[in-house]
Amino acid sequence: MTKINVFTGPMFSGKTNLLLGAYERATIAHKKVLAFKPKLDNRFGDNVIKSRRFGEIEAICISCIEDLKNYDAEVYIIDEFQFLTGDIKVIVQMADEKDKVFFISGLDMTAEKKPFGHMPEILAVADHVEKCVAICNDCAEENAIYSYFLGKKDTDIVVGNNEYIPLCRKCYTKRMKKSAL
Repeated sequence: MTKINVFTGPMFSGKTNLLLGAYERATIAHKKVLAFKPKLDNRFGDNVIKSRRFGEIEAICISCIEDLKNYDAEVYIIDEFQFLTGDIKVIVQMADEKDKVFFISGLDMTAEKKPFGHMPEILAVADHVEKCVAICNDCAEENAIYSYFLGKKDTDIVVGNNEYIPLCRKCYTKRMKKSAL
């Protein structure tokens, strides 16, 4: 079994659905499973990881990757990884030395197409990476790789759903050129 598994891509691409599937499979296999999410993400309420379409699971809210060391499980499910602070070496060490398994989801890029949080680092050390795509909001093709922010940001991170749409490369570029005018 691969130890560090990462689901990444833009918003609305099904990353959380894959995470919930991993949770269900580990539960069926009678593994001790714990789910985690960042305290910063309260879109669907505290202590819950929720898919827009396929259910929800109870989760422990944490702020820092090091917090994972305070919990004992065989399988760790982590949603919205890009919002966590800390050192990914904790996850690598737990996988290498303690035989722990991780299923992690998160945005690989900000709406400005910049690497997001610790996602580039976890992607680099992952055993398995699944890059998800969404259906483009503008052209309806299943090739959206960007999360586009509608409106203006006054901070680096705006947590939300209604403020973002998935776009393909062509439609993202078209909207960026239009907004620059």
